[in-house]
Amino acid sequence: MRAARLLFGLALAAVGAAGCHDFHYYDVTVAFNGDSTQANGFKVGEIGNIQVCVMSVSGADSGSFRIGPNSQGLPVTSGSLIGTFEFSTFEDSGTLNFKVEAYDASNTTPDCKVGEGTTSVMATATTTNTAMLTVNRTGNFTCTNM
Repeated sequence: MRAARLLFGLALAAVGAAGCHDFHYYDVTVAFNGDSTQANGFKVGEIGNIQVCVMSVSGADSGSFRIGPNSQGLPVTSGSLIGTFEFSTFEDSGTLNFKVEAYDASNTTPDCKVGEGTTSVMATATTTNTAMLTVNRTGNFTCTNM
């Protein structure tokens, strides 16, 4: 009987430990600030000139990926919305910092950066989390290193 209780205890501990390795998903919707009346808003036609976006995560976990270069501009789905990207992690505590940098050329040198946006999300044990990130205009479309 004692062996059966020990086996049940080990099985219960294994089930509890399995929860620590569940993926948590962060669906981050990215849009450009398309309000041209604001100093940090993109003017009409500028969003279509963006060639590369670099998306990165730091904090409790890290990662990055790049969209572009695309000679036809970014695949903006509607107005100023670029879409939703998903980041998955085992982390369930701390802060995840999401950052998007936009460039008007195929290279990602500082003089070609025309926009940036950030958002921070607390990492949780919730399976799916959502966030919104707005990319604001930070520079001029005058990249000389195309």
